[in-house]
Amino acid sequence: MNGYQRIKAAMQRQQPDRIPLIEFFIHRRVIDGLCSGGEYFDLVEKLDLDGVCVGGRHLPKHEETSENVLVNEWGVRFGRTAEAYAPIEGPIVSEADLARFEPPDPYHPDMVADLHKAVARFKGKRFILYHTRSDFMSAADVHGLTNLLTDFVLNPTLAHGVIKLINDYYCKVARRAIEEGADGISFGDDWAFNTGPMMSPKHFKEFVLPYFTRSVRTVKEAGGFVLKHSDGNLWSILDMIIGTGIDVINPIQPDAGMDIGEVKQKYGHRVCLAGNINCGYTLSEAPVSQVVREVKDAIRKAGPGGGYIMQSSNSLHSSVRPENYKAMVDATRAFGKYPLDMAALE
Repeated sequence: MNGYQRIKAAMQRQQPDRIPLIEFFIHRRVIDGLCSGGEYFDLVEKLDLDGVCVGGRHLPKHEETSENVLVNEWGVRFGRTAEAYAPIEGPIVSEADLARFEPPDPYHPDMVADLHKAVARFKGKRFILYHTRSDFMSAADVHGLTNLLTDFVLNPTLAHGVIKLINDYYCKVARRAIEEGADGISFGDDWAFNTGPMMSPKHFKEFVLPYFTRSVRTVKEAGGFVLKHSDGNLWSILDMIIGTGIDVINPIQPDAGMDIGEVKQKYGHRVCLAGNINCGYTLSEAPVSQVVREVKDAIRKAGPGGGYIMQSSNSLHSSVRPENYKAMVDATRAFGKYPLDMAALE
């Protein structure tokens, strides 16, 4: 099997020849440490990862500007942080602001430039995942997170209007990505903190779920697979998320009370799991032996029967040690062949 076939099989909750590997984002420092002088696609080929991830552009990139504060195409003011940029202030405060707001062009060539490169290099060989958003986090950017959550109670009409505006835009982006060669869409809105969702399950069901369900339906109608990413503790809303018909849930964050074995037991017959090697301590500070232990533990819990993709718990950020990620890849190859050797995973 090639990488595309492996990930497709896993997403269909089938058992490929081995557990596939993919990562959303790999920082330049990690790339340099593993593939000196190369780019992201070069590293994918060198490590023989089963998929590539392109798209995004929700946050400005450090390498594109040195400004401490800047405004993106949505009119959101961002401030520079150590790792990326963080939203400071959005352009929509009132109903009047919403009425006159014009979102960016979802058909701008820049939105699919990296996708076209991936299609030309990898189509049919490795799974091409397009990472974008759907609803909540971009609504929080343009309206302000506190404002948005407050308006779930005080001004639900405005809250719905902002989220619908965002969702209209990203449904167009997602459909276009599938039509232009992506095999699947990764929706990256975070809905939870480590302690639980950013909103009550009741408000999630009213203000987020209908729009995300529309996003899933849009991708499915276009012929693509859907991976849903959200950090944090999702237990109180997880059944609703999986009920939308997603193919994959990610990252099942281990340090947020999300045990991948428990998720597999409860939902493995309904959804593929992707994750969840801790990109904090384990991939950034721990000895290689601990990386191997966590990989074996994840395979033992989530791997049986297929329907599992190995991935970090978020991304390979600047603090990730290249040697730790290489150990994660090597251990997955060593212990992730089907049929699994369960004794070797103890």
